[in-house]
Amino acid sequence: MDSKNQVPDWLLNSGEIGMCPCACIGKRKKGSFLEKTINGIAKLLKEVIFFEDIAFQKGFLQKLDPRIKVISLVVLILTSTLIHNVLILTILYLISCILAKISHVSLRLYFKRIWLITPLFTGVAVLPSIFNFVRPGTTLISLIDFGHQVHLGPLIFPSVLTITSQGVSGAILLIVRVGVTVSLAFLFTTTTRWANLLKALRILLLPKIFITTLEMCYRYIFILLNITTDMFVARKSRTFSKTSSKEGRHFVSNAIGSLFGKSYALSEEIYGAMLSRGYKGEPVIMNRFRFTLLDFQWLLGVIICVLVAFGGEIILG
Repeated sequence: MDSKNQVPDWLLNSGEIGMCPCACIGKRKKGSFLEKTINGIAKLLKEVIFFEDIAFQKGFLQKLDPRIKVISLVVLILTSTLIHNVLILTILYLISCILAKISHVSLRLYFKRIWLITPLFTGVAVLPSIFNFVRPGTTLISLIDFGHQVHLGPLIFPSVLTITSQGVSGAILLIVRVGVTVSLAFLFTTTTRWANLLKALRILLLPKIFITTLEMCYRYIFILLNITTDMFVARKSRTFSKTSSKEGRHFVSNAIGSLFGKSYALSEEIYGAMLSRGYKGEPVIMNRFRFTLLDFQWLLGVIICVLVAFGGEIILG
C-alpha cells in the first residue's frame, strides 16, 4: 500500500499551520491583530489574578501588618538609594530573595520580572555616562582618536573618545541600585492585597484624593479591559476572512472612540452607584490591622539591617 495515501491531505498541505514545535512541518501563519489583542488582555488578567493569589498565601511577608510593610519598604528603598557599595546592595538583594522564597514568591518570577527589563532601560539611560566626555577618569578602553577636539553643537568631545573605569563603575552601581529598589517594591506589593495597601497608605497620612484615584484607576482598568475584550471578540466572531491592514486600522480607530464614549458613560453610572451606597469621598475598608509580635521583630530586623548596611559602607569605604 502506498504510504502517501495513509497521510491526510491536510497534513501534506504546506499552507496549513505547522504541527511540529520547530515549524519544520507546514507553514506557520502570523496571528491577526484581533487575536493578539485578545491574547494580550487574557495574559494581563491572568497575571493579575496570579499576583492576587500570592497575596492570599500564608507566607512570611503576608502575615505582616500592611502599615509596617509600607514603612519598612520606604526605609529599605531609601537605604538602597543612599548606599554606594555594589557588594552591600548585592547582599540586600540576596536577603530580598530569601524573603521572596519564604513568602511563596517564585524566585524565577522574581528574577525575570526585574532583571530582564531593568538593566535594559536603565542601561540605555546611563550609557552616555561611561564615556569620558560625560565622566572623565581612568581610561579603560580607547575607542576613537579624532586628533583634535570635536565640537558638535553645544557638545565638546575630547580628542580621544574612551570608556572610563569611573563611568563603568557608576553605571553598574546605578543599574544594581535600581534593580534592588524595584525588586523590593515588587516583592512588598505582590505580597500585599491592593485594598490593604491603599488603607495602609491612607493611615500613614497620604492624601485622600491620591488614594481614591489609585483605587478607582485600579478597578476601572479591568472594566475597560472587559469592554475591550467584548469588542474584539465580537469583531472576530463576525470575521470570516483575513483582515487587511487598512481595515484593521479603521476598526481600531473606531474602537478607541467607542471605548472613550462607553467609559465616560460608565464612569457616570459608577459614580451614581457609589453615591447611592453612601460614598462620601473616602472608600471604607472593613479589614482591621493589628500590630503583633512578628511585626515588632520584623521592624527591629529592618533597623538592624539598615545600620549594618551603613556601617559596612563606612568600613568598606
